[in-house]
Amino acid sequence: MLRYRRRWIVATFVLVVTAIAYVDRVNLSVAAPVITKEFGTNAAVMGVLLSSFTWTYTLLNLPAGMLVDRMRIRVLYALALLVWSVSSFLTALVTSIGALFGPRLLLGVGEAPFAPAAIRTLADWLPKSERATGSSMFISGVALGSAVGPPGLAALVSGYGWQAAFVASGVLSLLAALIWYAWYRHPLEDTRLTAEERELIMRDQEPPAQQGRAPWSAIVRHRDIWAITGGYFCLLYILYTFITWLPSYLVEDRGLTVLGSGVATSIPWAVAFVAGILGGRISDAALRRGVSTLNARKIVLVGGMVAALAILGTALASSAWLAILFLAISTSGIIVANGAVWAATQDLMRALDLAGSATGFVNALGNVGGIIGPIATGALAYATGSFLVPLGVAAGLALLGAIAWGVGMRSEPKVPAGAAA
Repeated sequence: MLRYRRRWIVATFVLVVTAIAYVDRVNLSVAAPVITKEFGTNAAVMGVLLSSFTWTYTLLNLPAGMLVDRMRIRVLYALALLVWSVSSFLTALVTSIGALFGPRLLLGVGEAPFAPAAIRTLADWLPKSERATGSSMFISGVALGSAVGPPGLAALVSGYGWQAAFVASGVLSLLAALIWYAWYRHPLEDTRLTAEERELIMRDQEPPAQQGRAPWSAIVRHRDIWAITGGYFCLLYILYTFITWLPSYLVEDRGLTVLGSGVATSIPWAVAFVAGILGGRISDAALRRGVSTLNARKIVLVGGMVAALAILGTALASSAWLAILFLAISTSGIIVANGAVWAATQDLMRALDLAGSATGFVNALGNVGGIIGPIATGALAYATGSFLVPLGVAAGLALLGAIAWGVGMRSEPKVPAGAAA
């Protein structure tokens, strides 16, 4: 029975790699209060630095998505993880605020293939009826990395200096690269996969139509892809605001220590980790009960963004712990919706064998929100002297995202002849 569940072991590995990716992203956020003082900078400059990872990450998402549809995932994932590791080690060596930009830009290069590769892996290993659960596991890795990273990294920063956080991140990425390359195989090549489970996986797979080379018009002209992308822009604005500024917010607006902020930051993300997995199961359960694929995804997408509006409660809360409670609700909504984004993208594009390219397209344009979020938040916090206005802006984006998905997504995914519904 255990071997019959190998697809879920693969999905769990994708979750773990995602968690490592977000440890690499939050390490600078945790160290930011210390770095700001050591290098004599301010919130506006740190906002630009915290955003810099997304510059190369966004720029390279389209070519990275295309690469995922043409290159072996085993090799691509391992190479990406190696770049993450090198970026972290280089960060630990810098001696000025300006020098920090180089390693962060390199991290964006290394992480560009990460989301398309994860979605491609899940599309290869999971039948359609299980994709929302698989996608929610992938996205729950965001919450897991953001939950376990801050307290561990904060302890290293407090005890050994900010450089120690980046050395630890580098070692973690390096180990993951070696293990992934040694262990992962495609389901058609995995000798440890039983014939029964392989049949289950392939029975519900859409037959590839164009071997990853369908015209870009299949993506660009699809109205629902643009609706997904618009909502994802709003989601990533909020997500990167949380990831990059939450520790500083808890220190500057709520009066916590660096170590205390690391522990407090982990609480909303731990709650979001559980909520994210449950969200995927809800969507798949609705699908199995006869709800249309479109509505099964929209339930979770729109519901998640409505929950994200709780960020208004964070801005107005009278105490730090009440603010953290509202943050838990908001981050849970973001993670729940994020998983459904990729399930919906797979539904629409898997039949064309464009899961990687479509993911790269959505991720590239959506990450413009990830670029703007940290910069706008830092600038507004610097100009107003608090995070009240930036959090209000983030709440407005949550509402816009819910509308984009609720109104803009209208097409029921087509099932090619010969594929199971």
